[in-house]
Amino acid sequence: MNCGCPAGAHLADLQIADCKESLGQIQKVIIQRRYGSTGVLNKIAAADIKTKTAMVALATAADGTKIIISPYIQNPTTTPGEARTFGGGNQTLGGIEIVIGREATSFEGVIYQEKQSTIKTMKSYSCEDIGVYLIDENGNIGAIKEEVTSGGSTSVFYSPIPLRSFFVSDKNLGGYEEPDSNTIRWSFLPNWSDDLEIIKQTEMDYNPLTDLINVASA
Repeated sequence: MNCGCPAGAHLADLQIADCKESLGQIQKVIIQRRYGSTGVLNKIAAADIKTKTAMVALATAADGTKIIISPYIQNPTTTPGEARTFGGGNQTLGGIEIVIGREATSFEGVIYQEKQSTIKTMKSYSCEDIGVYLIDENGNIGAIKEEVTSGGSTSVFYSPIPLRSFFVSDKNLGGYEEPDSNTIRWSFLPNWSDDLEIIKQTEMDYNPLTDLINVASA
């Protein structure tokens, strides 16, 4: 539990947004090292994450800021972490468990009919400290928002969602009734979505889902 002490003078103000928020079906992810070559946390300026020019520049980068676009991920399933508890029975008052935290959130999907040379490369990312930007069916991007105040002005940046236990399976032979596939899965850390923001694109001729491609670094 991430509780502060002492408590404030009153309950934290709760603002109910006028508009509802929801990502569509996650169909691809953008993979990036969490830290660049200089050891600085990777983050993209709010204006840049909405432009094709800036994102293509990251796809062609030859350093730790480089981004990789995944193949299409199908049958995406997210399982939010349950409460971590202690007690019950005679251990705690009234047999009521004490909530001491929350578990990680798991994500799993399927990559169909991909060349295994591509899968082999993706497997190597399990040795890296990486995060992902989520891309849904509408080209919206899900990322972690950070506000930085300097000199009286505030700038907004977005960083990849940190992952743990990134895994891509060996080939599953589909046989007669289904295509060959590879499973992809990872875990998001507890509280991963606290600062998640959905970024809608503003360039009419740009859709990250279809327009971003992998480019070999020079």
